[in-house]
Amino acid sequence: MLKRFLPVRQDFFKLFEKAAEVLVLAAEEFHTLLLDLDHRQKHVDAIETLEQEADNIAHIIFGLLHKTFITPFDRHDIHQLTTKLDDTLDLINRCAQRFSFYELKKIPPQLIALAEISVQCAQLLKEAICRLHSLKNSTKILEYCEKLNALESQAHQLVLVGEKDLFLNESDFKNFFKLNEVYSWTKNATSSCQDVANIIKGIVLEYS
Repeated sequence: MLKRFLPVRQDFFKLFEKAAEVLVLAAEEFHTLLLDLDHRQKHVDAIETLEQEADNIAHIIFGLLHKTFITPFDRHDIHQLTTKLDDTLDLINRCAQRFSFYELKKIPPQLIALAEISVQCAQLLKEAICRLHSLKNSTKILEYCEKLNALESQAHQLVLVGEKDLFLNESDFKNFFKLNEVYSWTKNATSSCQDVANIIKGIVLEYS
């Protein structure tokens, strides 16, 4: 009888998958923003809407966490995974918001490549999260996490090259400051994706 009144455990997985999907959409929108500065505000607004959707999903998960007697894995892990997914999208949104008042005319190729890596990282997270419902997928999930770690290393190298180029070739101080900050926020987003991957890896290793 009690089971009838308990939320279904699968609800957590569906919500995780939805959060990952929203993260992918935000990363893709940010990449498009860098390629379409003439319509920057449209993309900034789209990312903000996605960030609000992610906040709503996190709120639902936290509410479900308090009402669910049996959770699919440790409550602390659920809280960490939910929070870090939301934080990652928040980083993308904060970076995008700067384009509302940054009058950047051109984006360095390294920064565009960094945004592309962010998209790939988000996609790998989505693939991993969509398989979390079954420990039979543990090998594949860990594979996605390792691929993401490799991408984060590439992102680090891109930032070093991009920042060096700024120091050597950007004579406009304001433009230098703006681009350097965008590099930093975008790199933080990829690093946050790696943090999510590490949480997922920890869950899989603990329960498999």
